[in-house]
Amino acid sequence: MDRNIKELNTELNQVTKRLNEQYHLYASHHGLSDPAFWVLYTIYESDRLYTQNELAVMWYYPKQTVNFAISGLVKKGFLSLEPITAARHSKAVRLTSEGEAVCREIIAPLIEAEQRSLARMTETERSLVLSLYEKQCRLFQEELQTLLHSQTDSRRNEPT
Repeated sequence: MDRNIKELNTELNQVTKRLNEQYHLYASHHGLSDPAFWVLYTIYESDRLYTQNELAVMWYYPKQTVNFAISGLVKKGFLSLEPITAARHSKAVRLTSEGEAVCREIIAPLIEAEQRSLARMTETERSLVLSLYEKQCRLFQEELQTLLHSQTDSRRNEPT
């Protein structure tokens, strides 16, 4: 394999990890777990209601992890769970007035910082970053599916 590809892959992984670490540090600075942070972030930023399951799918967390985070946020008085008439077993996750205040203090400044960082890039750079990152993610997902499929096939062919 081309050494430049190997080095680039390592650097991309490190940059991704560094970006994730920035969010982790911010969340923990405010006494939040990563899942609790992303739940608050999503609900505060969006105009729509989400179920616990939708939040788990959106942020690639196990349902139990999101349910635990939401349960803690409900106990703190930041969130409430409301029945959805169309779905018997699902509940909408909603910010309480206390949760709104906490999000204005914690989440809003972070979103503004994210937006300022993007604004410091040109429109072309912003579009390019997103499109290339999405493309790399999609291509890696294809490669990973192929790899997992071949590994599953090789296990089936192993003698027992």
